[in-house]
Formats: sequence, C-alpha cells, structure tokens
Amino acid sequence: MRKILTGRRHPWAFRRIAIHLLLLVAVPAVEAHAAGTMTLTEAISAAMERNPSVGIERQKLRRLEAEYRTARAGLLPRLSASASYFRYDPDRLAMSAQTGGGLFEREAYGGVGLSQLLFDGKTNALRKAAGKASEAQNVQVAVSRNLAAYQASNVFIQILESRALLQAAGQAVQRARAFEEMTAAYFDAGKVTRLDLLHARSARLEAEASLSRARELGASGMALLAAVTGREAPDFTVVGQLPSGVSPAPPDSLTIEAAMSRNPDMQRLKRLSESAVFAADAAKGARYPAITAKAGWGYRDRDLGGGAGEWSAGVQLDLPLFDGGALGAGVARANAALAESREAERGERLAVQSQVRRELSAWRSAAADFRAAEQSVAAARESLDAAQALYRVGKATALDVLTAQQELAAAENRRAVALAGYASARAGVELLTGSVTGFTLNNQ
Repeated sequence: MRKILTGRRHPWAFRRIAIHLLLLVAVPAVEAHAAGTMTLTEAISAAMERNPSVGIERQKLRRLEAEYRTARAGLLPRLSASASYFRYDPDRLAMSAQTGGGLFEREAYGGVGLSQLLFDGKTNALRKAAGKASEAQNVQVAVSRNLAAYQASNVFIQILESRALLQAAGQAVQRARAFEEMTAAYFDAGKVTRLDLLHARSARLEAEASLSRARELGASGMALLAAVTGREAPDFTVVGQLPSGVSPAPPDSLTIEAAMSRNPDMQRLKRLSESAVFAADAAKGARYPAITAKAGWGYRDRDLGGGAGEWSAGVQLDLPLFDGGALGAGVARANAALAESREAERGERLAVQSQVRRELSAWRSAAADFRAAEQSVAAARESLDAAQALYRVGKATALDVLTAQQELAAAENRRAVALAGYASARAGVELLTGSVTGFTLNNQ
C-alpha cells in the first residue's frame, strides 16, 4: 500500500506507473468479454474478481490452508499397515552349530499399528502458527481485492477526467476556430494586422493539440481499466461522470481511528505477528520430551515354530539431548522473526496514519482548488464575453481575446483536475479504511 499512496497528491502519471508495475508483476491470463458498457460499480466488481493479483493471493490461501491441515495432522491418531518377508542364514550364530539347535530361516509378518501423540512442546504450537498464517493470508486476499478496487476506481476517474478535459478542449477549439475566422475576415477587411491573424491561428493549433492529448489520456485509461478488470481489450464503454461538487473532508482523528480498526493491511500484520508468537513457542517447545502412545496387532509366521497372532502396547518417550546447537539456533531464528513481525506491524501503523493525513490533505486541497476554479470559470467567461465585444468594435486587440480564451480554458481544466483529485483522494481514504469496494463517485 505504501507504494501506491506516496506523496501529497496523486498525479495521474504516477498512478499509471503504479498500475503498470502491478500488471507487470501479475501477468494476466483472462478471456475476452463481449462489448458493452461499464459503470464504476461494475468495474470495481470485475477488478475484485478477475484481477490477476487477486487470483494469485487466492491460490496462496489454498496452499496455506493445506499447510494448516498438515500441521493439524500431527495431533491426530496415525494408523499404518506393515508387512515384511525375510530369509536368514541358518548358520548366522556360531552357537547354533555347537548346540545342534536350528534357527529359523524364513519369517513373514503382517499387521497394523496405531500411534497417538500425547505430549510434545511444538506440534500444537505449529498448528496454531499455521492457522494464524492462513488467517493472515485470508485477510491478504481482502487486501488484494481492496487494492484492485482502488486501482479500478482511480483509472475510472482518469477516464472521466479525460472526458471532462476533452469537453473543455473541444469548447476551446470551437472558440479558437470561431475567433480565427473572425480575425481572418477582419484581416481581409483591413481592420487588423497579419500578426493578429497569426496569433489566432497559433491559439487554434494549441487548442487542437490539447484536444488530442485529452483523447490519448482517455485511450490509455481505457487500456489500463481493461487490464485491471481482467479483460484482453477495452471492448466496452465507460458510463459515468465526475462529481458535480465536493464535500468537506472528515476529521483526521476519526479517519485515523477508522483506519486503525478496519485497515486490511493492519489486520493481516496483526495475524502474522500472532503466527510468529506461536512459531517461537514451537521452537522453544522442541526442547521438551515427546510422549507417544503406540499399539499394534499382527501375524508372524516362521518356518520353525509356525505362526501366531501377536499384539503390542506401550508408551514411547523421546528427549533430545544434544543436536549440535540446532535447537538454540531455531529458537533465536523464531525470536528474530517475531521481533521483525512486531516492527512491521508498528511500521504499518505509522505508515497508515501518515497516508491518511496525506489523503485528507489532498482532499482538502482539491476541494479548495475546485471552489477557486468555479469562480475562475465564471470570471473568465465574463472576461471573454467582454473582450470579444470590445474586439468587434475595435477597442480591444486580438491578444486580449486570446488571453481571455486561454484563461477560460485553463480554468475549465483546473476544475476538471480538481474534481478528479477530490474523487481520487476520497478513494484513497476508502482504501485506507478498508471500504473502497463500495466506493461511488456521487457520495459528496
């Protein structure tokens, strides 16, 4: 998560890089979908179910669940069957020749045995450690789903931002073309100089370039959204629009409190820390004796004496006396892993608090930028109308009109960027508090 949420704001360039990196790590293996429409809710659902990184985490969960069952099996009875057949040297003992007594030359055996661990210092602790590791991976699946939902939301916002920029650029192109036509007519009538005409043409070309850049931003966003949602190609149409307004950011303290209690990464690291505690107990418990109850029944047959059934029952005790220091090294390794997990948990707690503050700061900044942009758009439109009216009667220059057009286009762009930044900051807060899966753009 720290790789995704860094810095005070979330520039779209960084978001694209971050998502590209994730897609390079997890190569998608997906099937094509039929063309259609896609809402934000559908994009989030598809990302949570079909994103390759989510699939990888699910398979890891299956592996850890199997490891838990393996560790648990050590506490259950073990039933085994055995059979053997041997032939022996009849003169294998010198005294048999001296006494004249023969020894059996052939022996066959078949039977079953049952064993049950009664006590040791590590098996149950290993079972608990494996259980906590499985629980942590189960939370990791939720983390990956949460992150996939955040990525889908961010790319979706990028597409909607590109549409808003495209709309603003299209209006700017229309204004620039209309002004160029008017300036050309004035130039033909001898009312303005060729310099005015060149300025108008240059402004129109720049407006058309901005329009092309907005189209490319939308196309790259569609490709990224297809990959995040597990599609081969962007064979769909995005349905939605940026928020029409902004809402105030929640207090830092309440948001941090929610993140501390609901953040999936925090929950995962807590369970990993608990698993490390049990792993350390298992390492220490390896020094204790192991007591096992055993019982068996079988049939043994020899060429001398015939055959008969036999049974056995008893208790076995095993106590390690010397192992070259392996047990001590194992305890030291487990203690180091435990200390590492606790430091990771503490580090994640500090990082989440810092990230929450950065996201809320970006939220407040975007809200302020939007309010300023709204006022700038209104003022720039009024200024443009006035400049065009004065230009028609010869009381303003072409530069005055072009400047007013640029100010209006810039204000409209700032408004779109502010709304996208606001939506992205809200998505970041939802990610940190573990609720981005239900993120909507109209929640102002």
